Amino acid sequence: MTLADLLSELKALHADSALVFEANGEPIGASYHVTELRHSESTGIDCGGTVERWSEARLQLLDGAGDAHMRVGKFVGILEQSLTRLSALADGSVMVEFAPKNVGLQLMELGQPIARDKSVFITLRATAAVCKPAHRAQSSGAATSGCCEGTTAMGACCAPAADGMQRDACCA
Repeated sequence: MTLADLLSELKALHADSALVFEANGEPIGASYHVTELRHSESTGIDCGGTVERWSEARLQLLDGAGDAHMRVGKFVGILEQSLTRLSALADGSVMVEFAPKNVGLQLMELGQPIARDKSVFITLRATAAVCKPAHRAQSSGAATSGCCEGTTAMGACCAPAADGMQRDACCA
């Protein structure tokens, strides 16, 4: 999901609804605070030697301890102002930085906004490390070959072959 997608979905909902983010099955603290929206261009190389470039946006939330959750309209205003001032935020995939009780910052994915009762709920889902060559092969429906076959564990993927040689498919 991008921030432009999120903005579009939220604008279709009632502006006076409480916006409740949920992490680990629980609502984050009322009176949470949007501390930062950040855009970055990244370049990386995976264990298979593939170089990738991507754009991403980060939404950082500070856990709160107040009485009321932010209203959808206020959050929409924050997004609109931020996208106007930093347009590159609009199209990168968005990740959320959040720490329950503001301890142990985690990188999370945004779920779809869901209107229920007089609130709008957005689930923050935990992320995990993946072996990108194995994940790409799985996603394309292709059979994996070499070190990543039948495993998602990096240790098995990147372990030397039985003859002691480094595997070519991973860990370049």
